[in-house]
Amino acid sequence: ACRDHGEVLADALKTLLWEGKQQDMLRAAAFIKRLATFALSFGSTEAIAALITLRHLLQKNTKCRNMLENDAGGGSLSSLVAKYDPEAKDPYLSGALATVLWELSLLQKHHDETVSGMASNILSMANLNATQNPVQLSSSNPLEAYKDLSMGRELSKPTHKVSQTLKCKRKRRSKEFVALSTDVLEKADCTVGEDELREKLQSHFAVLRGISENERLRTELNHALSSINMYKEYKKQKKASKKSKKAAKA
Repeated sequence: ACRDHGEVLADALKTLLWEGKQQDMLRAAAFIKRLATFALSFGSTEAIAALITLRHLLQKNTKCRNMLENDAGGGSLSSLVAKYDPEAKDPYLSGALATVLWELSLLQKHHDETVSGMASNILSMANLNATQNPVQLSSSNPLEAYKDLSMGRELSKPTHKVSQTLKCKRKRRSKEFVALSTDVLEKADCTVGEDELREKLQSHFAVLRGISENERLRTELNHALSSINMYKEYKKQKKASKKSKKAAKA
C-alpha cells in the first residue's frame, strides 16, 4: 500500500531514534531540539510522532532534561557549549544543549488535546529526578502513535448528510422536468427568419470588430506615448549633458 509522507517520517523516527543505538548527550540534545521545532511546525499527526520520540530520548538521556529549564540562556549545562546553530552539519557541534525547549510551552496550547497533553507530560519531567519518568500517556512508538491519531481523526470527521430541505428541492426539480419526444420538438414552431438571423449575426460581428479595432488603437496609442516619453527623456539627458560640459569648460 502507498504510504504518505507523514507515515514514512514516523517510521524513520522509529527506526533511527526510537530503536537506534544510544546517542551521546550532545548529539541527543541536537535531535531533541530539532524534534521540538519540527512538532511546532507540522500537523498534529506528525507532531505526536515527533513528541513521543523526543520524550523517549529525554528518558534515555537524563542530562538532556536540563533543556526543560526555563532560565534565559539555556539549561544548567549551557556553559559546556557555545551557541546553538540549527544549521550545523554535525549535530554534535550544534550546541543544542545551550538552549531550552520553549517550543513545548507553545505546544501545551495546541488545539489537538493529544499534542497538548504530550507536551505537558514532557515538561513535567523537569520536576522529576533522573531516575524517575513521567506517567506514560502512551506506550506507542512514533509509527503506532501516528497511525492511531490519523485513524482517530478520520473517524471523527463529520459525515456529509444531505439535508431534508435539499432532498425536497431535488424532488421538486425532478417533478418539474418533463422529457419531450422528438415528434413534439419537430412540430414546435421554433424557426427563425433568415433575414432576422442575418441581421443578428451582422450586429454581433460588428460589435466584435469594434472591440478588436479598439484594442488595436489602444495598443498603438500606448506605443506612441511610450515613444514620446522616451524622446522627452532623451532630450532631457542631452540638455543636462550640455550643461555639465559647459560647467566643466568654465
